[in-house]
Amino acid sequence: MIMKKSIPIIALLLVSLGAFAFQRNIEQMKAAAERASGGNQAKQYAELAKYLVDIADQQFTQGNNEQAHATMRDVANYAAKARDASIQSHGKMKDTEIILRETQRRIGAVKRTLAVEDRPAMDMIEKKVEQLRQDLLDEMFGPKKKEKKS
Repeated sequence: MIMKKSIPIIALLLVSLGAFAFQRNIEQMKAAAERASGGNQAKQYAELAKYLVDIADQQFTQGNNEQAHATMRDVANYAAKARDASIQSHGKMKDTEIILRETQRRIGAVKRTLAVEDRPAMDMIEKKVEQLRQDLLDEMFGPKKKEKKS
């Protein structure tokens, strides 16, 4: 009898610990990205953005739509930081672009599982990540800017 009553409590405790572990892992990833520099920082920000898409997917699945949308805004912000750091340092541009491409694909996959009213916001974020990727590709392969002669 006592065992039956304690099962829901144990389940709730395990879910809470899991959420705490995710939050701690996110905080560690943020701290590592902020400490890094150059191309490594860009790559770590891109990996953080990719990881957050999976967190947002879990939040959508659990019905926490507002929290999931906030997480997706973080995805866009960290993807932009990844692009900025990569272009500024000219480091790990290829790695950063590949991770952002994977992030964009994952956003598209998550978007297809959502209710119609949640899709426009996800579509905007997916397009933003696509533009950030294109900025990196343009920086890597676009025409070189010619300096004006004085």
